[in-house]
Amino acid sequence: MPSIQPVRPKSGDASEDRSTGGAFWNRHKTLINFWLDSALLILFLVIAWELAVLRFAFPKGASERWRLLGHTASDWQDLAFNSFCVFAAGIILHVMLHWQWIVSTIQTRLLHQKATKDDGSHTMIGVIILFVFIHLVAGGILWARWAIIELPH
Repeated sequence: MPSIQPVRPKSGDASEDRSTGGAFWNRHKTLINFWLDSALLILFLVIAWELAVLRFAFPKGASERWRLLGHTASDWQDLAFNSFCVFAAGIILHVMLHWQWIVSTIQTRLLHQKATKDDGSHTMIGVIILFVFIHLVAGGILWARWAIIELPH
């Protein structure tokens, strides 16, 4: 009876890189993406629930006398905002982890060019885009602070 020998990967085989060498990211990419996406889904559902509680459980203009689970409407607003900040950070991380795919898709599908290897310029473009978005949001907040008015009694 012939003996069964395990199949060993050939030198330079991708599976060898995953099992014995390569960067942490290359070995755990799928798992990291799975857990990040799962966390983002859970955070999205938590934020949706918090906003539904604020919208439908508390009466309009709820004062400090109204409480749910020991917390006021203002506390629930703070919780929803904090949850959103964590969610936004997760989305930024998600985009960063998929940046090469995003750039490649834009190059090949939208611009009909051949995908190029990242020489650092793709990362720089991503940083500039993030910088612009952060400043647009900050500008919108500053505008709202400037434009808000209090109506007389």
